[in-house]
Amino acid sequence: MERYADRFGSDLDREIIVLRKKDQQDLASIKPTVEVISGSTNNEMSLDEFIEAMEDTDFIARVSEKTGVSVGKIGELDMDSMKSFFEQADIDNSGTLDFDEFVNGIIQSFRSYDEDFSHFFTVVNGLLGELPDEKTSDFISSDGFEMFKSVGEDPLSTDSDTRGQFFTMVNELLVDLPEAVMKSFTDSQDFELYKVIAERYGG
Repeated sequence: MERYADRFGSDLDREIIVLRKKDQQDLASIKPTVEVISGSTNNEMSLDEFIEAMEDTDFIARVSEKTGVSVGKIGELDMDSMKSFFEQADIDNSGTLDFDEFVNGIIQSFRSYDEDFSHFFTVVNGLLGELPDEKTSDFISSDGFEMFKSVGEDPLSTDSDTRGQFFTMVNELLVDLPEAVMKSFTDSQDFELYKVIAERYGG
C-alpha cells in the first residue's frame, strides 16, 4: 500500500492559529491509494476490490483522516453493510465505485454534523493560509480572530449560533483568496462540504 505525506491543513499554535503558506491537499490525496487497490487506470473498484480495501487498516486510517469520519465508524461496516453501502454509493449503477462515489458515500453515510463542521474548520484553516500577507495580518489583528481561535480549539463542540457567525466571517474572508486558489477550491471535493455548511449555518 502506498504511503504519502499528509500536508493538509494547519496546526494550532500555543497562542494563535498559524496560517501557514503551504501546499494544500484536498480529498483527492487518497486517490493514489484507490488506484493501487483497484489496479486499474480508471480509478474504479469492484465490490470485491472494495471489500479488500476495507480490510486494510492503513487505507481506512487515511480515508478517516481525509473525510473526517472516525476509524471506528468506518470499521462498523460488516460484510452485509459493505454490500449495501456499495450499492447505495454506486450512483451511476455501473457495478463499480469511482473515487467520487466512494468518498461521497463515506461522508454521507457516516459523517455527523459535528464532524462535518470540524472538517470544515480544517479546510478553512488551510485556505486562510493562502490569503495575501496584508489580509492575513489584518485578520490576525481583528476581533474575528479571537472567535477563530476559540472555534479552532474545539470545533466539534461549537454551538450552532457560533457556527453561523463563523461561517459568515469566513465567507467574507475567502473573497480575498488568489484566483488560482479559489478555482482549485471550487473544483475540489471540499467545496461540496462548503455548500453543505452554507446551507446549514449560512442563515
